[in-house]
Amino acid sequence: MTDPADPAARAKRAYDPKELERLGLSPAPEQRDLILAYLALVLRENPAAKLIPASDEGHLFLRHFCDSIQPLLLFGFKRGALVLDIGSSGGFPAMPIRIFRPDITFVIVEPSRAKAEFLSRAKEALGFDNIEIFEGKAESLPADRKADYVISRGAGSLQKFAQTARPFTAEGGHIYAYKTKQFAAELNAITAGKDKDGVSIREIAQYDLGSAARGLSLVSMEFIG
Repeated sequence: MTDPADPAARAKRAYDPKELERLGLSPAPEQRDLILAYLALVLRENPAAKLIPASDEGHLFLRHFCDSIQPLLLFGFKRGALVLDIGSSGGFPAMPIRIFRPDITFVIVEPSRAKAEFLSRAKEALGFDNIEIFEGKAESLPADRKADYVISRGAGSLQKFAQTARPFTAEGGHIYAYKTKQFAAELNAITAGKDKDGVSIREIAQYDLGSAARGLSLVSMEFIG
């Protein structure tokens, strides 16, 4: 009999292919296996590494996995891109995006040692050779590291994220950020100060995740001047 507390069993219960179909995705069998393996890893190590809030474990697939792939669905990434994920915690959004886009190279920045160690184990377990784990703050990255896209689900305010991302964004590159607590005010501040700060709002996309999370937003920004 399957143990209902087993992470692999919990991952299977959480996985909802209909939600992926609603998002326009039809995972191949090997992609489905990677999704289940990744979800199980997060659930297994979450109590120790605190990758997501414990209260979110029951909504892991929808609120974290499906949320993570929104940049891919709403804005996209060019083929063979280098993507920098700042403050990834449990690998969100880089790991879910990697499952669907194996052509992309990722650098995941995570200052927490426990979380960075988890990410290294997950990378090895999933066979993701094109993911690099950097333990430390983004400011400590090599100055010559330039990414086509810089993304984050939790890098503070939009202004702070833009300032952190600027040195590591290639010319013509874009930065993607998720809705923040003061989202409207921060958008207005960026628009008002774009000539001074050199940051412009390129596009804002709104989306829902089933009936559990509505009114979510993703913003694409670029550097000007």
